[in-house]
Amino acid sequence: MHQQPEEQIHVPTSGSRFSQLAGQLIRFGLVGGLATIVHLGMAWWILFTWPDVSPFLVNFFAFVVAFQVSFWGHSRYTFRQKGSALKFLAVTLSGFGINNGLLWLFLMAGVKSGFLAICLSVFLVPLFVFAGSKLWVFQK
Repeated sequence: MHQQPEEQIHVPTSGSRFSQLAGQLIRFGLVGGLATIVHLGMAWWILFTWPDVSPFLVNFFAFVVAFQVSFWGHSRYTFRQKGSALKFLAVTLSGFGINNGLLWLFLMAGVKSGFLAICLSVFLVPLFVFAGSKLWVFQK
């Protein structure tokens, strides 16, 4: 008698899940790095051009520009699927709120340079944004 071949069912192993997550984290870091460069570049340019502008206002305008880079990059490259721009906005606005809270703390703690305070606050938020993006915005 001729036996039918058994159906092959692909069950992701923990190693392949880890590889996928590691790849997403690396891509997230690259896109986030680019968005951070855009954010800090805009902040520096605005503060260089108009040194008396509030660091909070500067941070807001830099955020708006960097948001565009971030959403496009994460949907096309990091997670490679469409996501909700509205959900991503909610996640990034939450991150922005944390960012501004940290900015306030740094300025109140005596950091004299508005740009340095923005740099410190920008680098502390990405893990929150990755988790929210992966688990809510770009979920399959």
